[in-house]
Amino acid sequence: MERQMLQMVDPVFPPSVSKTAKAPITVSPAGLSCQAELFLGTSPTNKAATSGLISFTSTGAQQLISLPVTMPAAGGVAYHVYLDVYAEGYLLLAYLATEDVIIPSGSVGPITW
Repeated sequence: MERQMLQMVDPVFPPSVSKTAKAPITVSPAGLSCQAELFLGTSPTNKAATSGLISFTSTGAQQLISLPVTMPAAGGVAYHVYLDVYAEGYLLLAYLATEDVIIPSGSVGPITW
């Protein structure tokens, strides 16, 4: 399945901080067993942080799904944001956000006078 692009602001978070993304998801018809996973990584196969699979039941209308993630400890990296939605166990939707999550890092060398 080809990943669709999803608009997102370019957030900057400190390493290892816990955040909760909220994604408006619509799955039809109502009553399907669904799961969503939001993950950060340098590629779809390299998950540096994940919400894990979050279960919900489809309503046929838009639902705001909370996806808690602890940011990676490694700083100095821009992580891609992926969102996969499953219905009855199969991959229904696959998204890649247009912006990355930035985990900054820095250092200061010796100060001399």
